[in-house]
Amino acid sequence: MIQFLKKHLSIIDRYIGQEIIISWVSVLFVLVMVVVSADAVHLLAWLVDGRIPVDMFLALLLSNFYEFTVMLVPLSLLLGILLAFGRLYKDSEMTAVMSAGLGPIQWYRPLLLVAVPTTLLMFYLTLFVIPSVVGHRDGMMTDIKNRTELSALFAGRFNQSREGNAIFFLESQSKDGQVMDHVFYQQVNDEVAQVDIAKRARNHHDNNGRDYMVMESGRHYEGEPGSKLYKITEYKEYGIYIPGSKDVSATLSVKAMPSEQLWASNLPRHQAELQWRLTVPVATLIIAILALPLSQTTPRSGRYANLGWAILLYLVYSNLLSMAYNWIIKERVPAWVGTWWVHLVALALLFILLKQSGHVFRSKKIRSNKARDGVVV
Repeated sequence: MIQFLKKHLSIIDRYIGQEIIISWVSVLFVLVMVVVSADAVHLLAWLVDGRIPVDMFLALLLSNFYEFTVMLVPLSLLLGILLAFGRLYKDSEMTAVMSAGLGPIQWYRPLLLVAVPTTLLMFYLTLFVIPSVVGHRDGMMTDIKNRTELSALFAGRFNQSREGNAIFFLESQSKDGQVMDHVFYQQVNDEVAQVDIAKRARNHHDNNGRDYMVMESGRHYEGEPGSKLYKITEYKEYGIYIPGSKDVSATLSVKAMPSEQLWASNLPRHQAELQWRLTVPVATLIIAILALPLSQTTPRSGRYANLGWAILLYLVYSNLLSMAYNWIIKERVPAWVGTWWVHLVALALLFILLKQSGHVFRSKKIRSNKARDGVVV
C-alpha cells in the first residue's frame, strides 16, 4: 500500500497529506482527552456516591471513550485541516506550491485522500461499532441496577444508601467484597434510629433471592435520637436485609439497536436514529471539503485567522442537524427529507466559498487576465 501511494502520489501530495494527518490526530487527541477527563470526573462522582461499583468504572469510561472519539472526528478533522493549511499559508509554502503550477484543485487530492477513507471508516463505526458499544454499556448499567448496595461499598469511609436512610462504614474488606471487618451500620425507620456495630460482617444471598448483611459478634442499639432510652442487644449473628433492584430487566435503547433493525422499522424515532448514523459520516466529508476555502489566509493574518469562523460554522451546522433530527422524531418533516436538507444548505455554502476564494470556479475574465500577465494557473 505504501509503495502504491509513493508511486501514484507526488511529493507535494504526500507532504500536504502528512501535514493534515499530523494536525488532525493532534487535535483529536487533545479534544478526546478534554472530554474523557470531564467524563472521568463525572463517573468518579458516581463512584463516590455509590451509584456504580469500582469494577465497572474503567469499563464505562472506555465505552464512553469510544463513542466520544467517533463523535469528535468531524470537528477535529475540520480544525486539523485549518491548522495544516493555515501553517502552509503563513510560511508562504502555498505561494511556492502555486509558483510550481499546482493550483487549489490539486490541493483537494491529498485532502480527499485523508477525508474519503475517514468517511468510509465513519460509516462503519456509526452503523455497526457504536451501536454495539452502546448496547454493551446499557447492559452494564442494567447489571449495576441489579446489584445490591453492598457491592458498591468503600472501605475507610462512610457510604450512604441509595435511598439516603442508611449509613455504612467498614474498616476493611476482602478482595471479593464478601467479608467486611469492623462494620458500622445506621438506619432510621419511623423516627427510630437503629445502630449496629460488629467486628465482622458478610454478604448472604438466600434461596428466595434476597440479600442480607450478616453481622457477627456485635451490638444493636435502638432508640429515638436525642433520648436517653436505648435498647442494647448483643448478638453473635444478626442479619440485616438489604433491598435490591432485582426486577430491573435489560432494555435495548434506540442508540443500541442494530442498523438493520432500524432500516426495517417505520417508527419516526427509529428512522431518525438511522439517519443520524448516516448523517455523521456525510457531514465529516462535507466539513473536510469546506475547510479548504476557510483555511485561505495571508502570511500577515496568521494561521488562526479563520479559526473562529470555522468553529462558528461547525456549531451552526451541527445544531441544524440536531434540529432536523428532532423534527423527524416529532414528525414535522417526512423521513425522506430528514437531515438531508441541512447537507444541501452546507453544499450551497461550499459553492459560495469556493467561488469567492477562486479555488475552483473562476470567471473567464480573471483567467484571461492571468494568462495575459503570465501567471501560472
